Amino acid sequence: MTLADFKNKMKSTLSSIYESDELNSIFYLISEEFLQIPRSKILLADEIELDSNKEKLFLDALDRLTSNEPVQYVIGKTTFMDLEFNVNSNVLIPRPETEELVRLMLKEDLDGKEILDIGTGSGCIAISLAKHLPNAKVTAIDISEEAIDVAKENAKINNVDINFINADIFDYQIDKKYDIIVSNPPYVTESEKTLMKRNVVEYEPKQALFVKNDDPLIFYKAILNFSKKSLLKNGKIYFEINQAYNNKIKDLCYEYGYCKIECRKDLFGKYRYLQINNS
Repeated sequence: MTLADFKNKMKSTLSSIYESDELNSIFYLISEEFLQIPRSKILLADEIELDSNKEKLFLDALDRLTSNEPVQYVIGKTTFMDLEFNVNSNVLIPRPETEELVRLMLKEDLDGKEILDIGTGSGCIAISLAKHLPNAKVTAIDISEEAIDVAKENAKINNVDINFINADIFDYQIDKKYDIIVSNPPYVTESEKTLMKRNVVEYEPKQALFVKNDDPLIFYKAILNFSKKSLLKNGKIYFEINQAYNNKIKDLCYEYGYCKIECRKDLFGKYRYLQINNS
């Protein structure tokens, strides 16, 4: 089987699941990973003959893709903020919207600050901040021990020093205070599942994605409650949010005594980020 043969087989097999542009992207991602050659060379490698081992790799990947498994899990990695991250079904696949949150934070003078990332997952936020803020002291917390293991691997890959804590924010307490608290908590309501793609609903960790319809702000409440004791005066909180609850989250922040609250839109014009100043 040549690479061109596989490409044709993949497109015919997955055309009912993915759009053409997505299929091209998936093809290049798995080809780069399995052949260990850059995309520029793949464009000229259509007639490369796949040996039996490589052919099995590609066909096994196709089987997994056919069942709607995300390509990032298939190859075991993704990129975020131009950094490489290992991912598996124990952690969410980092999104461009979350990358935008990190970029918003990096516009502020945060180097040298004490930063806490709540619900770190793959560690993408904490690790990216540590990479770009070499003098910051970054701590990351997650309830999932498996997620913490993945995040620790990613910290090593990206050569950053982060304090990881396996704990539940609903009962975690510490005397330490932070300049910055950031979180991309679960915020998709169960009723919104029907709007999401199968590869997300069926494969990504549900506890990192979904909240009950009757208490969609449960994690924001817990984090704001934690911040009452753990956020320094003049400190800041950064949230990624569900646009549908933009106003309710702002009202919640006011209830907790915060007055300086700024909501920002993402690249698609949706209210996606909240910055809270503790002044």
